Amino acid sequence: MQDLYDLYQRSEVAVRLAELHDLVYPILNDLAQALGYARVFVALVDPGREIVEGAAGVNVPDDVVEAMVQSVDGVSGPLVLAMRSGRLIRYDDITDEASLSSVLRQRCLASGMTAFVVIPLVTANAVLVAGREAPSRDKEIADIFPYAARVAGVLAEQSESRRLRDSGTDAAAEKEWLWSMVDAVPDPILVSDDHNEALLFNVAAERLFVSRAEDSEGKRHAIQFNNVLLSAALSRFALGQADGLVRELTLVDPIEGTDLTYEVISKPLTNLRSGESGLVSVLKNVTDLRRAAEEVQKTLADLQVASEEARRERDRLNLVIENVADPIVVTDPSGQVMLMNELAERLFQGPLDLDPQPSTIYLTNLAQLSFFLSQLGLDSAPLRSGEIQLIDPATGEELTMGVTATEVPDSLHQVTAVVSVLHDLTRLRELEQRRVERQLFESQKLAAVGRLAATVAHEINNPLEAIKNSLHLLVSDLPTDDSNHRFLEIASRETDRVSRIIRQMLGFYQPAGDRELVNLNKILEEALGLFERPLRLSRIKVQYEPDAVLPPVVGSPDQLKQVFLNFLLNAQEAMPHGGVLTVTTRVSRADDPEFATGSFVLVRFRDTGVGIPDEALPHIFEPFYSTKTAGRGTGLGLWVSHGIIHSYGGRITVRTRPGHGTTFTIALPPEEAQ
Repeated sequence: MQDLYDLYQRSEVAVRLAELHDLVYPILNDLAQALGYARVFVALVDPGREIVEGAAGVNVPDDVVEAMVQSVDGVSGPLVLAMRSGRLIRYDDITDEASLSSVLRQRCLASGMTAFVVIPLVTANAVLVAGREAPSRDKEIADIFPYAARVAGVLAEQSESRRLRDSGTDAAAEKEWLWSMVDAVPDPILVSDDHNEALLFNVAAERLFVSRAEDSEGKRHAIQFNNVLLSAALSRFALGQADGLVRELTLVDPIEGTDLTYEVISKPLTNLRSGESGLVSVLKNVTDLRRAAEEVQKTLADLQVASEEARRERDRLNLVIENVADPIVVTDPSGQVMLMNELAERLFQGPLDLDPQPSTIYLTNLAQLSFFLSQLGLDSAPLRSGEIQLIDPATGEELTMGVTATEVPDSLHQVTAVVSVLHDLTRLRELEQRRVERQLFESQKLAAVGRLAATVAHEINNPLEAIKNSLHLLVSDLPTDDSNHRFLEIASRETDRVSRIIRQMLGFYQPAGDRELVNLNKILEEALGLFERPLRLSRIKVQYEPDAVLPPVVGSPDQLKQVFLNFLLNAQEAMPHGGVLTVTTRVSRADDPEFATGSFVLVRFRDTGVGIPDEALPHIFEPFYSTKTAGRGTGLGLWVSHGIIHSYGGRITVRTRPGHGTTFTIALPPEEAQ
């Protein structure tokens, strides 16, 4: 068989193409069937003259081959570009490729080649073209390379053999120069196969990865360890498909035993003769650079932390000052203002476009404060308190302000600033006066209520005693097995309880005498049993959620039942169209904001009713105050309940949203707390 040059330069065109077809057709036919390419051919290209000397393969489109070498606006065709660059050229959709000539696109579309790839066979001065209608995936393109290598090997076998014979000496010399050049590079360079096994090393790489018999045991161990690290690193690098991968690798110095940090630059390569793939890796020693970078990063991180901490402290200080409810002024030792919060600015520093009169008010206020601070210098104490008279710039009202000024010393005990906190005593004194007046009013109101309670008790007691006696006679005369006997007993007990309630109204704020350990769950169950039918008729669903391990409290069962019945009645009236009433019991927790200062047993009534209006909420525990229609409420229920719970050391809280319901919470101290 003649070599490639003789085959296509000394023979007739028909003979050359026939021999080319015989050489490559079996391989290309296997490629077309295995990978699904409709047209696969090999073209012999002269890139210097930009001509195709011939093409052979499966379904060769001669008109397309001719157009593939033609230049467009000075840019060579795909076949010439592939030969000159030595790289694969890929077209997934020729309709969007502006670099292709219109003639080539039309001929490709007519031949059913919407997409094609061009693989240079440099050793054979040829290119392999595979085309079809659908784009090729990366895996399919990778599968073409073994076939391309076989074609290149078949075509170049004879010429390569002759070239090697004729230029063996030159090749050896060139190889020697190549290795001399690679060994002259101080950085380790190595080539690994697709199994991540290192095949070739330069001298610098041999020092790290190649051991000899005369080496010490420690050096051989270090080199073996380096090979393990290198293999693991190459395995990780192989997972990335990008060209020119850069990673870090830490190795051991076989001589010193110290850690060496390398920046590894790896690039995938393919042996076109054998189709094998691998990596060429260059290791750049960046140990000193990395240490310097780490020191710089550490210093920068420390500076950033310090800067961030300073910023947070400054923001925290500004936030604290701005959110203090009193005016704060910070001055230097000479009395010049350094910082003020917003409340202080309203008193001492107004907008710039003010009338002369308001400006005079600000100056007067500032003069009053400056005079007070000047007296601080005459006193040896670092803290001074007093009062100054200011004017409200907005209303012209005189303000009595309490001032507390504190000196701020530095590490040398020198005064660096003076912090003055002002507190408005005007409102405080007005509130104190109102509180005294309200206490007097409340005492007068309670005295009137006491007199009314005594009158009501006196008037009701006589007919109530008659009812009790009548019930007693009925119960005594009625046989115990009579069906009405149980109801008469209930009526008798409830009448006794009403009698005790009337008596309690005479001394409402005095603690009840009959106290015992009470299980609140049991009292609640009795109250819910009495109200079961009325609630059901009102279409109110009751959700009872008791705590099974609720501790007992000290109190009167009758009084507590009275409180619970009152809340059940209020809930029923708050849901005239039905709803849900949730009754729960539990022990207070630390996350309860209203009861976090002590231990309490909580009983909660939550309804989905109409809620309490905002204007009525402050008055709901007052006597004779009621939001119900005339004739439906006395206004004493919550007042009495509040007094009973308060007499046991407990409290009642309420939360409401008009239109969304109300929640009453009763908090009673457990036995051990009392």
